[in-house]
Amino acid sequence: MTTPPVIAPDPLAACTPPIRWLLERSAPDDDALELLDPKQSIEAMFALWTQKGFHSSGIRLIAGVLPARESIWWAWVSARYATQAAGGTAATAAVHKALAAVEQWIVRPDDEARRSAWDAGNAAGLDTPIGMVAAAVFLSGTTVAPPNVAPVPPPPGAALPLVSGAILMAAASNSEAEQVEPTMAAFAAQGLEIVKRLGGWDAALHLAHETHQRMAHDYAQATAPQPAAR
Repeated sequence: MTTPPVIAPDPLAACTPPIRWLLERSAPDDDALELLDPKQSIEAMFALWTQKGFHSSGIRLIAGVLPARESIWWAWVSARYATQAAGGTAATAAVHKALAAVEQWIVRPDDEARRSAWDAGNAAGLDTPIGMVAAAVFLSGTTVAPPNVAPVPPPPGAALPLVSGAILMAAASNSEAEQVEPTMAAFAAQGLEIVKRLGGWDAALHLAHETHQRMAHDYAQATAPQPAAR
């Protein structure tokens, strides 16, 4: 007789829909999820993860609630720091150009600056922190299609893993291993300050959840199959 498979309990079952959405979106590490208490506030959960040293999960959690421009600024600062810190990787000319191009988009987030950041990020390498930030810039626009053709919207949330990935890569790229964890902690603390400026965790989550739902609705409409012409 075949033994039926054992289905593991859903660790997010007792979470409210917005918090469940955030945790699914930010994909924290298993060790961090084991500490999950659905009765805890996000603020308390983040503080506990920080206390336990789960900085990568904390960084992904912050990235999950920040608006695109704020999250990209945070990732850009981290990528720039990685080229200046002791033990960091010195920036090449292409990396310098990509840092400048992303900064221009942060200052003036129009389509021309977005595409320029994408081109500069490709030249720097999409396997570099600033290259990932530039890709996040590109995916934060309304279309991934070339100019002057019908818009093709990016999937909602497509930029999120690039933002958190760039920050984690920026910290991990330090050649002095003992500096990696303190750098992650410093990056997480900087991201937390942005959350506070947005009104705190609950306000940031509410805005992020509403924005995502609106973008998902618009994306579904834009990508729905069109009825065949008769």
